Amino acid sequence: MAPLARRRYPGEPLNAVRSARLIWFVTWFNVRMLLASEFFILTTFISPLIFATLGFFLFQSGGGTAGQTLLYVALGAGMMGVWSTTLFGCGGAIAWQRWEGTLELLVSAPSRYDLILVGQTFGAVVLGFYGIVATLAWGAILFGMPIQATFPLLLPFSLAAAIISLGGLGMLIATTFVLYRHANALGNLLEYPIWLVAGLLVPVAVLPFWVRPISWLLAPTWGMEAIRGAAAGSQPPILAIVMCLLLAVVYYMAARVILVFVLAKARRDATLALQ
Repeated sequence: MAPLARRRYPGEPLNAVRSARLIWFVTWFNVRMLLASEFFILTTFISPLIFATLGFFLFQSGGGTAGQTLLYVALGAGMMGVWSTTLFGCGGAIAWQRWEGTLELLVSAPSRYDLILVGQTFGAVVLGFYGIVATLAWGAILFGMPIQATFPLLLPFSLAAAIISLGGLGMLIATTFVLYRHANALGNLLEYPIWLVAGLLVPVAVLPFWVRPISWLLAPTWGMEAIRGAAAGSQPPILAIVMCLLLAVVYYMAARVILVFVLAKARRDATLALQ
């Protein structure tokens, strides 16, 4: 039997229904757990407002006072908070389970562990998206930024695609970081470069040519492109939405392969709590 497979018992709901219910429960539970952390309150609720305020003043001092410019800054600052929450919330997911002594219980439970990990990553991503809402409200109240969308019907699809793609990337981060003992240091190292490479405040077009292919492989790049395109773009962000969903599938498949390897090795060596 595959390491992540489980046996289905008579009378159970369909796998799709059970999986969706499990992901939803774990997502909501992880959101409530992260809300109890002072670090994530700072990262999710306060940091995006600080970034947005600095960005507003910088753009205004440079003569960029148009509403579209302020909206560009607000969305970028909000996504910066989303990426920080995703990076730290997902990167430490397995490590926290090990420290709390629940990793062995979750792995040996009848439910598939990869679905549990999906719920945990979605919890961090969904919580992080509060930053976008906060920065939009912050800009509208204090700086008079107009809140309007060029393609309002595509905006919900853009947000959903961004959440799904970042959730997939978060799961890949979680399964990869478990192989690295100094995951916190690696997370700190990746936070600021991704802000730049993904074009959250600086357009990707102004970056060096060799950096652009890297940005195309990152979910924050396409998630930001989809949201900005729906909010203030001149063309519907169909390509960005499709790329978000495609990258989510690639991230999930890669994370599943790594997770199978990690759990198989831990079972074989009896080092699940020490992996």
